[in-house]
Amino acid sequence: MRPEGEGMDEAARPGSAAPGSAAIVRTEARDLDYDRYLAALLSPADARADLLTLAAFHGEIARIAFTVREPAIGEIRLQWWRDALEAFAPAFDTGAPLADAVRAMTLRAGLPVADLVAIIDAYSGLLYPGALADAAAVSDFADAAQGAAFRLAALRLAQTTSPRSGDEVAAGEALITAAGQAYGRVQLLRALPALCALGRSPFGDGAVAGWQPALQPVMAEAREWLAKARNANRTAPAYVVTAVLPVALVEPYLAALEKLGAEVASREAAILPLSRVWRIFWARKRGRL
Repeated sequence: MRPEGEGMDEAARPGSAAPGSAAIVRTEARDLDYDRYLAALLSPADARADLLTLAAFHGEIARIAFTVREPAIGEIRLQWWRDALEAFAPAFDTGAPLADAVRAMTLRAGLPVADLVAIIDAYSGLLYPGALADAAAVSDFADAAQGAAFRLAALRLAQTTSPRSGDEVAAGEALITAAGQAYGRVQLLRALPALCALGRSPFGDGAVAGWQPALQPVMAEAREWLAKARNANRTAPAYVVTAVLPVALVEPYLAALEKLGAEVASREAAILPLSRVWRIFWARKRGRL
């Protein structure tokens, strides 16, 4: 890391991205969190770069939990991210393009670092088997991981529009909560094969063996939260709908998960890339999830 002003041009100062980092962040968003990447491309131009940064950040944090075999190594990598966001003075950069882009975004847009750290903390739990063995833990994870990411996107998009009424703000908050719970559950289930391959089923080994009684309630809860999200969607501000566009994929993901049946812990539930593009585009165009 280096102090501000030493060998740094204006584009590399805190609050702005370093030269060339935008392309790196865009690629990481596309490769690591494709749903949010698609949603970011449909966002207002003045917020698009920040939403791509959020997508890349969330994808990178999730990737650590889903690919690192040794929990201790995962903890070290996640702690590095906590330090990058909390401990380093704004006048220094980390030398990592994505981390510096995230730091610049929080400084420029005034986004709460606490929500970014909540995402890190949520995924750190997935480094250990059985971390989500009860319904309350699943809800907490969904809110801290996907819900926090949606809240950050909504906060950034709120800066691109005029103030809203109290009723609209309340509906927006309800939509963000429901979206995080619905999308959080399907993404957790889609990650189950990767986690089980590492010997870390978040629901416990027994849940994988008896998937129907253990995992089908999670799917049912996802459907219930999706219904709540669609109800809140009716009166929520348009910018909140844009922030949670990935929720448009909950229904097809659930269909894919149910089709897998007992293979849900060994095969990732996927939908065609073109279908993902179309559903998110159509939700954005209609303003309905």
